[in-house]
Amino acid sequence: MPYGCYRNNDSSFSLTRSTTLEITGYRPATIPGPVWNRIADFTRDVAADTQTRHGNRFNTRDLMGAIAHHVHWVTDAACLPLDRSVVFHRDVIEDYIAHGTPTLGPGSRATRRSFLLRAAEAVLPDDERVTRLYPHHKDAPARPYSEFEQRALRSWAVGQTTAQRRLDCHTILALGLGAGLGTADMMSLRVEQIDADDQGVVIHVTRPGVERDVPVLAAWEQPLINVLAARGLDDWVIGARRAGVNKNWMTQFLRRALPERGVTVEAARLRNTWLVHHITAGTPLGPLAFAAGLETFRTIEKVLRYVPQPSHDEARAHLRHAMAAV
Repeated sequence: MPYGCYRNNDSSFSLTRSTTLEITGYRPATIPGPVWNRIADFTRDVAADTQTRHGNRFNTRDLMGAIAHHVHWVTDAACLPLDRSVVFHRDVIEDYIAHGTPTLGPGSRATRRSFLLRAAEAVLPDDERVTRLYPHHKDAPARPYSEFEQRALRSWAVGQTTAQRRLDCHTILALGLGAGLGTADMMSLRVEQIDADDQGVVIHVTRPGVERDVPVLAAWEQPLINVLAARGLDDWVIGARRAGVNKNWMTQFLRRALPERGVTVEAARLRNTWLVHHITAGTPLGPLAFAAGLETFRTIEKVLRYVPQPSHDEARAHLRHAMAAV
């Protein structure tokens, strides 16, 4: 298709002369000349179609760079044919981003992949754009703690040098591993927001715009019962003597508390450990999402990679004997 001839229904868009000159004049610095000569026309045609399809919205040089290096990798490293349906298949794009961009950071990889997906939209028919891709930027969820690491964290809390510090460390673990609270919820929690009765311990989270009840796992109730006995109802649950909600307090406190055999305390990992425990144990996702303060299931979707796959018999039994029949 010649540059600037894209038409869709009754609308049309033509590339500017400057864009066309940028496309035809582009020369990649890191692709050998003979290789570039072989893929140049293909790359330029795809870039022109992409700019035409998307209303010339992209920086032409950045778009050309993304397409050129992708095509180079696909044809030389992956040894695939120079065919649009192959080069811009989403699985091929994903493979390139995963293996062909080792010098790029997560944000740059996400940007490059975005260019390639927009190119795929321009050059492929709808039925060839079917594979779902997961975001790269900030997508990797914090890894849950293993059982061994959780034992090490208990040892870390026990080994603190003062009773006050031991209480705070056990409390942080109880709020994270036992209730899945994030740093903001931990830091804003007062002792009066913890209730203990014959049915266990419940935390009432009442930050502005956030109000929910979180039952604590039985294995982590005792540290919070100890807090109820040691502190006044108006005290902060963590760091009773601090003046206010300082977002840096937790980081500074944990930095002073030396790790146990290299296992450091991270609120995100504590929370994800709690989530994975409940998913694995079969806690219904509705109550779990409410207790976790989730507005969507995106967080649960991200941590599913850490949930052990059930055996055939377990899956069959759970699905056959659901609590409520359809």
